[in-house]
Amino acid sequence: MKIKSFLLKYKVVVTMVLLGAIMLIAFPPRGTFKYTYHTGGTWMYETLVAPFDFPILKTQEERLMEMEEKASEVLDYYEFESRVSDERIASLRQAASSAASADDKNFILTTVQQLQSIYDKGVVGAGVADGLSDKVVFVKKGKRAVETAGAELYTVDEAYSELKDEISGRFGSQLTDSLFASLNIREYITSNLSYDEATTMQVHRNAVEYVSPTSGVVYAGQLIVSRGEIVTKEINQMLDSYKAEYLSHYGYNDSVLSSFISHLLFVVIMLWLLVCAIQLTDSIIFNYGRQLTFIATLVLLVFLAIIVMMNVRESIRMIIPLAMYVIIAQSWLKPSTTYVTYIVALLPLLFMVDGGVELFFMNMIAGAVLVSASRFSRKTWSQFLSALLVFVFMFLVYAAFALASGNGFYRIEIFCLLGYSVVLLAGYPLIFMFEKLFSYVSVSRLWELTDTSNPVLLEMSKKAPGTFQHSLQVASLAESACREIGGNPVLARVGGLYHDIGKIMNPLCFVENQTSDVDYHANLTAKQSAAAIIKHVDDGVTIAKKNQLPALIINFIESHHGTSLTGFFYNKYCNDGGDPADQASFRYHGQHPFTKEQVVLMFADSIEAASRTLKSHDPESISKLVDSIIDSKIADGQIADAKITFREVAAVRESFKKFLQQIYHERIEYPKLKV
Repeated sequence: MKIKSFLLKYKVVVTMVLLGAIMLIAFPPRGTFKYTYHTGGTWMYETLVAPFDFPILKTQEERLMEMEEKASEVLDYYEFESRVSDERIASLRQAASSAASADDKNFILTTVQQLQSIYDKGVVGAGVADGLSDKVVFVKKGKRAVETAGAELYTVDEAYSELKDEISGRFGSQLTDSLFASLNIREYITSNLSYDEATTMQVHRNAVEYVSPTSGVVYAGQLIVSRGEIVTKEINQMLDSYKAEYLSHYGYNDSVLSSFISHLLFVVIMLWLLVCAIQLTDSIIFNYGRQLTFIATLVLLVFLAIIVMMNVRESIRMIIPLAMYVIIAQSWLKPSTTYVTYIVALLPLLFMVDGGVELFFMNMIAGAVLVSASRFSRKTWSQFLSALLVFVFMFLVYAAFALASGNGFYRIEIFCLLGYSVVLLAGYPLIFMFEKLFSYVSVSRLWELTDTSNPVLLEMSKKAPGTFQHSLQVASLAESACREIGGNPVLARVGGLYHDIGKIMNPLCFVENQTSDVDYHANLTAKQSAAAIIKHVDDGVTIAKKNQLPALIINFIESHHGTSLTGFFYNKYCNDGGDPADQASFRYHGQHPFTKEQVVLMFADSIEAASRTLKSHDPESISKLVDSIIDSKIADGQIADAKITFREVAAVRESFKKFLQQIYHERIEYPKLKV
C-alpha cells in the first residue's frame, strides 16, 4: 500500500526515472563523429591527421561500376546433354541396319558419323542462340567446362545445313536430297545444349562478392585534410573512411566512463525538456499516471526506432516512419502537446545518427503536416491526403539538403520517402491497439459516442425524452464553451450527452419528464426526494459500466454535480423546520470536476436547467443567471481541484450568455392574412 501511495505521489519522477534507465540501457555503445563536412565545402576544423591506420573505402558508385564490370566479364554456362544426341544417333544407326542396299547403308553411316561430329561441337535451341555468335561461353561436359566461341555452336537449322552440305559433297546433291527426304533426317537433329542458369548466376554472384570494398590505405600520421582546405571528392572519401573506422572501433580514444556520462547527460536533458513540454502545453497530464505512461511509451518507441536507424544503411533510414508518434498521440493528446513532445522525442536523431540533422528536419516537417491535417480526421480520405502531403513536404526538405550538399538526388532515397508515407498509413490501425492497452478513448471513438442512435441515448430518448432534450442542449452549451478556452469540444459534447443517463432508471422523478399532473414527490419527505434525485448519479455509473462506456465518460457522470446541494429539497427541508447544518443527506456524493471539460459541463448542466425557469429571457436576465450559478459553484468549492484559470472561467461565462441569448431570442410575429 505504501509503494502504491509513493508511486501515485511521485508518478512524474518515477516515470521519468524508469524511462531514462531503459534509454541508458538501450543506448548503443558507440561514439559520435564530431565533424560535419561535404564535398566542395571548406574544412573549418583543425588540421586532421590520421590517428590510426584505416582503409580507404570505395564509394557506392565505384563499387557498383566495378561490380557491373566484373559481372560483364562472367561467361554464360551451357550444359551438354549427351543423352539427347545419343538417342538420335542410335535411332539413325538402326535405320542403317535395315537399309535395302549396301550403298544406302554406307550413305546412312556416313551421315551418322558427320552428325556425331556436329553434336560433339554442340547444338543450341533457336531462342537461346540469339546473339550467341558474338560471345564466348562455357560448355559443361561432365565435370569439365570448356571455353567455346559462340560462333562454333550450331542451331538446329545450321546443323541441318552443315550436315547436308557435307553429305552432298560426298554423294552428290541429287542422291542426298532424295535420301534425306525419305529418311526425314531433320527429325534426328535437335539441341543438346541447355542454358545453365543456376551455375551462371552463382558465378556472377561470386564475381561480385570478390569486389574489394577498399581502394587503398591511410597510415597513422598521414595528413587527411588541412584547416581551411576545400573538401574534394578524394578528401571526402578519406573522411568517410576515417569516420566509418572510428565509429566501428568505439573506445579507441574514448573511455567507457566518459561515454556513460555523455549518455546520462543527454538523457537527463532530454527528459527535462519532455517534462517542460508537458508542463507548458497540458500540465494536467501530470495528474494522470496513465497519460504520462502513454507519452513515455511513445518516446521510448521512437528512441528504439532511432537505434534501428543507426544500424541500417544510410540510403534506407528515411523509410522508418518516426512521425507515427503523431498519428497515435494526437488521438488522445492536445495537438500542441503531441507536437512538442514529438520534437523532444526526435532529439536523439541529432545526437546519435550520422546525418541526423536532415532526418530530424524531415521527420519534424512530417509531424507538422500530420498535426495540421488532423482537423480533417473525420473525413474518409484524410489519411491518404495526409500521407501524400507528408511525402511532398519531406521531399522538399530532402531536395533542400541535397542541393545544399551538392550530392544530388538518389532514386532509392526518393523511393524510401514514398515508402515512409505508405508505412504511415499502417499507423492508424495501431490507434485501436493503444486504445485497448491504455484504456483510452480515441477521437474516432468519441465521434461514435456522439451518435444519438446508439442504444443508451436511444433508450433515454424513449424513456426520458425531457432529459434527452436537456442533454442535447447541455452538450451544445459545453461544446461551444470548450472551443472558446481551448478544451476538447468533442469530449465535452459526449460528456453532455451521457451525464444524465442515470435518469433512465426513474425518469418520472425528474420534472422535465413529467407529462401529467401527478407529482412524483408529493408523498415523499424532502430527504427521500433528495435521495431519489441523488441516486441518478449512481444509476448513471451503473448503466455506463453495463454498456461498457469508457471511464473518461463515467468521470463526467460522477462529477457533473460534484458534491453540491440539491438546493430545492434542502431549502424545503429547512423551511419545514429542519436543521440547516444537516447537509449530508442533501449533497451529491460524486467527485469534484478536475478537467476543463468537466468544469464546463457542471456549469452548463445547472445553467441550462435553470434557464427554463426564467420568466424573461432578455440579455440582462440571462447574464444574471449565468453569473449567479457559476459564482455559487465557485463559492461552494466545487471547482477548487480543477485545472482551469479565472480567465478561462470568464470566457466560459461569455460563451454561455451568448449561446442562451441566441436560443431565447425573440421571434417575429407573423402578420395575419387580411381577407
